[in-house]
Amino acid sequence: MIKFFKFHGTGNDFIMLDGRELISLPTPDEIRHLCHRQTGIGADGLIIVKPVEGFDFEMIYFNADGSLATMCGNGARCAVAFSFLTGQSGSEVTFKAGDGGHTGILQPLTDNNWMVEISMSNINIPDKTGEFTEINTGTPHLVILTQDTDAVNVPVEGRKIRYSGPYRANGINVNFLGIGEGRLKVRTYEKGVEDETLSCGTGVTACAAVAALKTGINNWIIETRGGLLEVKLKKNINIFENVRLKGPATMVFCGEFTGSFP
Repeated sequence: MIKFFKFHGTGNDFIMLDGRELISLPTPDEIRHLCHRQTGIGADGLIIVKPVEGFDFEMIYFNADGSLATMCGNGARCAVAFSFLTGQSGSEVTFKAGDGGHTGILQPLTDNNWMVEISMSNINIPDKTGEFTEINTGTPHLVILTQDTDAVNVPVEGRKIRYSGPYRANGINVNFLGIGEGRLKVRTYEKGVEDETLSCGTGVTACAAVAALKTGINNWIIETRGGLLEVKLKKNINIFENVRLKGPATMVFCGEFTGSFP
């Protein structure tokens, strides 16, 4: 029997596993089964938190389709809370993800709910910006400016772009961004999940960067379908640095399942 925890960050939900209890990583087939919402636990992704030299922990993130991903902002906040909950780290942490090292600060709100702020990688400012902007925030994103995010059929339009010629092989996350008075509204189609998710941490970070380029404003509250997130960043010539993502991380439940690993 393998113990798991179910977490979510503004509706973006994850199966969390303690890597200290695993001998090997789950296979893509096992991950797809566990993340399936009808026949498994159900989640947008699976995260393994395990010890690693030089950091408090390492976060290994898999999409729901079993593919390995470099970074997940909502998942990283949940990993910080999970590490704290399982006694692997304190309220201030350093951790490793697929895109490098990060820091995190955790504030308990209730027994199963935390406010977590993490550092994100520096963002290279793209050469071309406009209605459509490609930008990498630890994972590649396409940001599309739109007047009415509620009117967009995100699963249909996002899938159409993600599987179009330029992106078919490697995929891309597609964000629909509305810029309002001091607030952004974002909806995201995520590759690997192949559907709209209630929020996407790297996606809202990408949208905040695009909004900063358009307006000159560097601090944003972002409304997603799963709740509110906050992004702060600083423009420095060709990059955004001091990028911070803040939002809640919540434990939903825990349990056990029978698997072929460890």
